[in-house]
Amino acid sequence: MDGDTVRCPSCGQANRVPALGSGKTAVCGRCKTALTAGGPVKLTDANFVETVSTAPFVVDFWAAWCGPCRTLGPVIDALAMERTDVRFGKLNVDENPRTAASFGVQGIPLLVFLRNGSEAGRLVGAVPKGQIEAAITRFLGS
Repeated sequence: MDGDTVRCPSCGQANRVPALGSGKTAVCGRCKTALTAGGPVKLTDANFVETVSTAPFVVDFWAAWCGPCRTLGPVIDALAMERTDVRFGKLNVDENPRTAASFGVQGIPLLVFLRNGSEAGRLVGAVPKGQIEAAITRFLGS
């Protein structure tokens, strides 16, 4: 397969996108939002399984009231802009309790590393960028 199907974080439209690392960029066919760059994808209970099954993913489980989550947020945003070998997503645990429960989330921020939709590893806490990058290499081989 030379591409993946991902849902637009803005309008929800399913879009075919170039394979990771191809050097090509993609925009939503409906609303023209960038799909492969520009920050993490907003994940919900409704789109989680379909979205994370398309590529190696780092999912940030967070909540608006969580100070460490707000500290980690800009680090995840920066990594999402810099890296094309892995996708990033954010799931608000207060708004999406079903997915949070399915991963047994008990402490946030929590980063879950997914390969083919299955958990490959996790990090808990507001960890530094270098530690996240090392975990990407360790868990996702990217």
